[in-house]
Amino acid sequence: MIATHASELAIAMGSLSGHVSNSKGNEFDEQHANCALEILRIAGSFKRSLKSFDNSVKDRLRGLSDMMLDDTLEQSGGGLPDALEPAQLRSFLAKEACNLSPDYIDDGTGVKLPASVVELRRLAGTTSNSADGATLFPKSADSVSRLARSCQSFVFEVCYAIPEQNLRGISALPVWKQDGVGSGDEDSYGILPQSFITHVGEHILALVQALEPFASDKEALGLANEVMTGVIEVAVQPWKEFVAAAGVSLSGDEKSQLKSLMRGKEVSQFFGDDGDNEMDSQIEEEDDEEEDPDDKASTAFCNQWLDVVGLAVAGRLLERTMRIPRLGRKGAEHLAADLNYIRNVFTALGVAGHPHPLLGYMAKLVTMDEESLQFKIHSRQGEKVPSDALEVIKRAEIRIAYVRGISV
Repeated sequence: MIATHASELAIAMGSLSGHVSNSKGNEFDEQHANCALEILRIAGSFKRSLKSFDNSVKDRLRGLSDMMLDDTLEQSGGGLPDALEPAQLRSFLAKEACNLSPDYIDDGTGVKLPASVVELRRLAGTTSNSADGATLFPKSADSVSRLARSCQSFVFEVCYAIPEQNLRGISALPVWKQDGVGSGDEDSYGILPQSFITHVGEHILALVQALEPFASDKEALGLANEVMTGVIEVAVQPWKEFVAAAGVSLSGDEKSQLKSLMRGKEVSQFFGDDGDNEMDSQIEEEDDEEEDPDDKASTAFCNQWLDVVGLAVAGRLLERTMRIPRLGRKGAEHLAADLNYIRNVFTALGVAGHPHPLLGYMAKLVTMDEESLQFKIHSRQGEKVPSDALEVIKRAEIRIAYVRGISV
């Protein structure tokens, strides 16, 4: 019954996520995020309640196994005493229901006990044969896990809808084909980031204020954190499409390889002097002052969501860059300005792992002089390190050279 109910809720959350992702609206309301996070809180409450129910049943089984060793009822000569305590009654019923085998077996500690008692203690998790952390209700636990993933996806879709809408069609923008000199304003003030990327940046900064009210509620935060495990998986799809756009087939465990690429630590080692040091210097040790535990938990929760939204934005922007059909000189400068703008936004957020090193490297590739880019691509041919991350970088470099019209 519990499993079915949780599964139906997961389906409902999936329908809500689909509605959000298909929405054509271009406005974001902080209340949308708060409502979505409330649903995450409910999923956490559901999971905590199931865990509590599971533990209470195990406690009851543990108590029954002890009662079944009580020979009080046996001393009555086979009949019933004049009065029964509730514990004695439970023991009597447990013996009748569970004592299917008269055999005595080893409970794992060298002690011989009735088989039914050993079985109850195994279910209760008190014997050496018990599985660590095993639940009595595996179907319900699986359904609640699916519910948690659906609620994570729903919150993500609400927080990521605006960036996705703004980035979806940018590969076909005519600005990328521009070769000539820019307008007088561009010459005077430099090339400014385009409106699509400033909308994305403003939205990401606005998310901080949208997430903080919920995260400041200690009780709600505790429940939501019950279902935050594996939240990075909601941001995998844009990176999967980026790898496909680069023409790379990942080897081994695709999900693990994608997560490694998303974290960026592996790719930065292949940049040499052209890379940035944000990944190494991003997080400095905080002052010796101890942060309030509640504030620390609130900040960690907000940063988790800013992290996954930021990862999805970075992956989608890289994927869209790979799909630009032609990149003129002036178009490349526009793209570099856009990439550097979003990098500055991520730097301002101060979230660990951001900005992703590939954003900075891509900004360098699109404006690198022809000879340097050719040399870099040719020098990669001698690198024999078996790495999917390196293969993605190689293909990205070749793709950028191609759309810029540089022969390699």
